[in-house]
Amino acid sequence: MEQSIWVSEKELYDVTHQSDPRVVAVISAFHPPQDLPERVKQLNRQVIHTVVVDDGTDVEQTSSVLQELEAMGSTVVRMRENAGIAAALNEGIDVALSAWAPDFVVTLDQDSALDDGYIAAALETYAEASADGIEVGLVSAQSHNGRNVALLSRRARFPEAFDALQSGAVIPVSTLRTAGMLDARLFIDCVDTEYNLRLRSLGLATLVGKGCNMTHALGRAQPMMLFGWHVAILGRKRHVHSHPPFRVYYMTRNNIHLWRQYGARFPVWLIRKLRFQLESDVFRMLYGANRKGQYRAFARGFRDGWLGRLGKIDPGFERKISA
Repeated sequence: MEQSIWVSEKELYDVTHQSDPRVVAVISAFHPPQDLPERVKQLNRQVIHTVVVDDGTDVEQTSSVLQELEAMGSTVVRMRENAGIAAALNEGIDVALSAWAPDFVVTLDQDSALDDGYIAAALETYAEASADGIEVGLVSAQSHNGRNVALLSRRARFPEAFDALQSGAVIPVSTLRTAGMLDARLFIDCVDTEYNLRLRSLGLATLVGKGCNMTHALGRAQPMMLFGWHVAILGRKRHVHSHPPFRVYYMTRNNIHLWRQYGARFPVWLIRKLRFQLESDVFRMLYGANRKGQYRAFARGFRDGWLGRLGKIDPGFERKISA
């Protein structure tokens, strides 16, 4: 005689959304937002543990957000000074590898959140591609906020992201052993781009995980104004994403550095990438805020990129362009 088995909605959710013991999450934080603990709670349904690295903003250990995360069981690492996102993630990865010896780490920004089932889908993509003989460097999001990412090729059986973000990247520990850690000299921008190029130069694929969607903040966009008129192109009113001048410095400098380092091996890819960046810079310098500071940041970033001067921006110059 057959016996019917009734499963509650909560039990079904727990079965299909179990944390994976092979994966540890590492989150970089800078003045962590109040809603970060809630995102970590959701994330912990998919990973065995979460490491949050504060990038020099809580040396006195007074942040209520970080204290709440510690009370939840997360590991919180406080950097002694602001060392940049790459250095913070590297520190968290080192902690994760030492404490739990995972097979994978997933790196995240503090304003990113993974949809339910993201990790399972990423690992399934990894397993299928590996079985097909592909050497996988990482698996990243197929879509951001519901919009598909740009691909290197649409015809590939296992598509690769054109420029996979580090936020949401599921990285096998074997990749870290082969390719090394993130380049802390870049400090902020282009850290993920450099890592993608490094992996590809080693023959490793940067795949998108089938069905993996990540939600994250898009940044502030302001109307593109010209003499009081909201600029419209092809019937659409345009907006420009505003970045402070110090970010323009890092983006310009690091893109030039990547061109010098990888241009000979990936010329077509880098021309396409630099064209996108140049278009953004032109719009920002024409229509963005603090255009004088942006001009100075662009010029210094261009010079330092060609001269190979990396690391943190000079504090005196940062104050000057931010005034």
